[in-house]
Amino acid sequence: MPQFPPLRSGRARRPGLGGRPGFRPGRGGLAALLLCLACLAGAACDRNAPDAPGEAVDIAPSTVFSQRAPTLPTGTAPAPKALKLLEVGDSLSISLGEQMERALAGAPGIDFVRDGMRSTGLTRPELLDWPARLRELVGRTAPDVVVVMIGANDVMPVDGPEGGRIYFDNPAWAGAYAAKAGELVAICRQANPGVVVYWVGVPAMGDPGLASGVKQVNAALAAMCGKTPGCRFIDTEAAFSDPDGRFSRHGRDGATGDTLVLRTADGVHLTDGGARLLAGVVLAAVADRETFPPLASVDELRLYARDVRPVADEAPSPAQAPLAPPVKAAPAKAGGSVYSVRKGDTIAIIAKRLGIPADDLLAVNPGVDSRRLSLGQPLRVPAKR
Repeated sequence: MPQFPPLRSGRARRPGLGGRPGFRPGRGGLAALLLCLACLAGAACDRNAPDAPGEAVDIAPSTVFSQRAPTLPTGTAPAPKALKLLEVGDSLSISLGEQMERALAGAPGIDFVRDGMRSTGLTRPELLDWPARLRELVGRTAPDVVVVMIGANDVMPVDGPEGGRIYFDNPAWAGAYAAKAGELVAICRQANPGVVVYWVGVPAMGDPGLASGVKQVNAALAAMCGKTPGCRFIDTEAAFSDPDGRFSRHGRDGATGDTLVLRTADGVHLTDGGARLLAGVVLAAVADRETFPPLASVDELRLYARDVRPVADEAPSPAQAPLAPPVKAAPAKAGGSVYSVRKGDTIAIIAKRLGIPADDLLAVNPGVDSRRLSLGQPLRVPAKR
């Protein structure tokens, strides 16, 4: 904008003003001209002069917003990432997985996959190589959460780091077994460094020898999880033990007063009610730490696990007791064949493979320690009867 010279008094006359020589504007024209010049000069000054100290400057609200908060793109927000949950393990895990699948069916924001195989464990690689199987599973999905239930079939020798077998009663067994379990956690973390592995402990067992053995298995698993990042151990023994800490097949629902059968007759596997109890315990532990959408089915299982308490199994009443002692079977006799122990064999496995009672196999091999079988060890095969 051009700078205008200072205005002179309206009485001063400048020759040629108005574009014609000798033009003399009248008073009215001069006043109008001066007023015009004053307006133009004032506009120029206002544009070039700095703001006076303390003088407020108005800024349009739309300008403020565009400077401080850029306009967000219109449209729907992206859906949150789904939680990928994988559940794996042995036959007990199959019962658990079925209940979890029912509870999570159709849940928004959760992708649930389960995979299990009966009779498998970390000491039975000839039945299933769990490290290879798990590596394949997590390679497909890269899960955020993995629930593992393996251990009920592992009360037996385990392969040691040097390649030999370490017997269950050897003090080195716990460390070797924990290393096998830790390998599975490491496989999960290779697929997703942020994964959380929940290892579900073995519940109480009906057979006293097996019950003692799974306590050792659980202790090794709990110790492994305690020192392994991203691993949490879920203790299930109390959920299936009576108030005195003994195995119980039965429970009572505190909400309804109903007596429930939780375990099958073998003292190992779960009824539908027992599987629901196990799923409630597991989902309560997982949902407390992970982001689960509100699900009535999950809440129902958690409440079920809260309300159901095992009760002591009742001894047979006199009316149920046998009236006469059972007739003893004739003692087993050795047949003419010999069996050589294979890798992973136990007395129970050999007996099942040969189709004979395990007691008969032990009876014709009185000097054999069933807990310390070795590869190639000869065993007499009893005659079938």
